[in-house]
Amino acid sequence: MVAKETLIGGVLAATDKLVWQAGRGDWKSVDKTIEQRRMFMDALKNEAPKEGEHDFMKALRSAVAESEAAIDTMRKAR
Repeated sequence: MVAKETLIGGVLAATDKLVWQAGRGDWKSVDKTIEQRRMFMDALKNEAPKEGEHDFMKALRSAVAESEAAIDTMRKAR
């Protein structure tokens, strides 16, 4: 089992990578990175939240959804 902190770090690193890839217009790589980030998020669903962690996880899920929506908008605008 992968530590929760490692999974969260993977989500954040993938998000940073997505920003860089989308900025370059590397849409093929964006698709791959989105899938990787979704795998991290799916793995996090299986982890029981610690006390006080619900708001953090809710914010993380919201940020991931917002970034995917932004990427879709950017892709359509190209």
